[in-house]
Amino acid sequence: MKNTLHSEWEVTNLGQPSKIIGIEVMCTNDTITISQEKYIKNVLQKEGMANVNPVGMPMDPNIKLEPNLDNNKLNQSNSFTKLLGSLQFIANSTRQDITYTVNRYH
Repeated sequence: MKNTLHSEWEVTNLGQPSKIIGIEVMCTNDTITISQEKYIKNVLQKEGMANVNPVGMPMDPNIKLEPNLDNNKLNQSNSFTKLLGSLQFIANSTRQDITYTVNRYH
């Protein structure tokens, strides 16, 4: 495969990846593990939730979420929308266990 790529295009071999679009990649002889631990910690820090405790159920079914905390319904770059985008990226990339919760209010 490498020879085929080299024969068609000019390429540079950077070795094994350690990070791709914010996703950490860890390779061993028989496994590949992906994680977004640093990105998730950054999102939690930015939202003032760095010291929260994890729970087994990612969403309380009785909780009522309030949309658009910035009171600007026409602005698509408000903090709620930005947080939702970050959570969507996490859910789609490495944390499928939170997909339902994120998409419920999307």
